[in-house]
Amino acid sequence: MATSELQTITYKKVGQLHIQLDLTLPPNAYKVPVLLWFHGGGLLQGRRDTNIPPHMIRGVTKYNYAFISSDYRLAPQVGVQDILEDVRDCIDFIRTELAKHTGPGVLDTHRLAVSGSSAGGYLSLLSGLYVNPKPKVILCIYPITDPLGNFFTTSQLHTLGAARTEPALIAEFLDPQSDVVANSAPGDESNRNKMYNYMLEKANLAALLRIGAGDEFRIARSIFQCGLPPTYIVHPDGDKDVGVDQSDEVVGVMVGLNMEVGYKRLHGLSHFFDLDEQVQLEDMYEFLLKHL
Repeated sequence: MATSELQTITYKKVGQLHIQLDLTLPPNAYKVPVLLWFHGGGLLQGRRDTNIPPHMIRGVTKYNYAFISSDYRLAPQVGVQDILEDVRDCIDFIRTELAKHTGPGVLDTHRLAVSGSSAGGYLSLLSGLYVNPKPKVILCIYPITDPLGNFFTTSQLHTLGAARTEPALIAEFLDPQSDVVANSAPGDESNRNKMYNYMLEKANLAALLRIGAGDEFRIARSIFQCGLPPTYIVHPDGDKDVGVDQSDEVVGVMVGLNMEVGYKRLHGLSHFFDLDEQVQLEDMYEFLLKHL
């Protein structure tokens, strides 16, 4: 049977800006758990309806969960602290308000998993650190984990080849006083979609996210104080957009603290590998179902 039609819902307003999520339910949904996914793009670009892994959409019927893809405000017009507030507010909306849109008995929002790809994986980890009550389980796909780590403080121009981003093309998006938005323009219509490569070239992610010298937004360093729920991380060692060392560090800390963590460190694959329709990641979903 097919999944239900996608439902778009505003979960938060900031001034005149509507911040939205998309909800897809399995057929005949009854007390189904929720998988919340955040998109990538360095928290600088992207939108809730692009680069969704096909395996997550298939999972709605295969594993019988409600799938939510959510937008959030983008940097540098806001900082990571503001974006974390969007994550908190989205999860609070799911837990307290979403049933008004689905009807009673459809969702079991106590069984909440938070996932994300790249920067979305970073947001999923931040939710595991700082949202209370914590999600039941975190699923990270090639996540950013430390904007002040070596990968993001060293220019990655060598991996970008001859491609350089002309600053004039993205000047309005670099301006912190520009209008706040919660997604890039659809498709390739916006030069905002050049922001990530520009950041890799300039090695200035922390500055764009307004992250200072403290450890609050460095995942591995924050685990000691805040802890994480059961966490599963997938990261290919050929990733040139988020270095695999970002995940290695977090997994190492969790193992050292005897926290429950699964790690699929794939050899030779690259960022976005799981947009291939053939990718299943069945071990990740086994971990998900174990903890929901």
